[in-house]
Amino acid sequence: MNNNFNEQTNISVDGHVLIKDMDTNEVLLDKHNAINFQNFAFAVANCLANKTEDSENFYITKMAFGNGGTEIDGNGNITYKSPNVDGSNANLYNDLLDNVGNPYYKQVSSIDVLNAEGSPYTDITVKVILDYDDPASVGLDLDNASTFDTDSDWVIDELALVTESDYKLTHLIFHPIQKSKNRKIEILYSIRIRAGV
Repeated sequence: MNNNFNEQTNISVDGHVLIKDMDTNEVLLDKHNAINFQNFAFAVANCLANKTEDSENFYITKMAFGNGGTEIDGNGNITYKSPNVDGSNANLYNDLLDNVGNPYYKQVSSIDVLNAEGSPYTDITVKVILDYDDPASVGLDLDNASTFDTDSDWVIDELALVTESDYKLTHLIFHPIQKSKNRKIEILYSIRIRAGV
């Protein structure tokens, strides 16, 4: 009997983010993102093997928020930085902080897995809701920030999906969106995993 363990297949991962205002249904962002393939492959292998490494878990549990992904000149022109997706320690450019000065990681509201039967892909959709008072004790009351780089104003221009063990799996950079106290937003962060095509 000939056991051939050299079968190869293509595996691809694609990410997409939709952010909308939950009161007005206004779409604030609809964009594809970058994947940290090193961290993603490591997380998938550990999850499939039901392994932890030094008590670290590799499933998605939270989302990170930052405001260092863009630069805006005096004329309002936006320059987008390249996503940080190289290496296991890739991080956001500038983590937004909570009310005690720690990087703000929001626990996911839900994670759904959709298996497209008969198709070689499966979608993971991570939902995060930032309520009116979220994050607590930071952000402005109204959408009237005069600058986009003051941490306490909570203007977001980068996101990442994060595992329980704090590995960043993705990095998305986009035009600045202010999260003020008068706005409740929903973030749907989808990852499509394809195999064999």
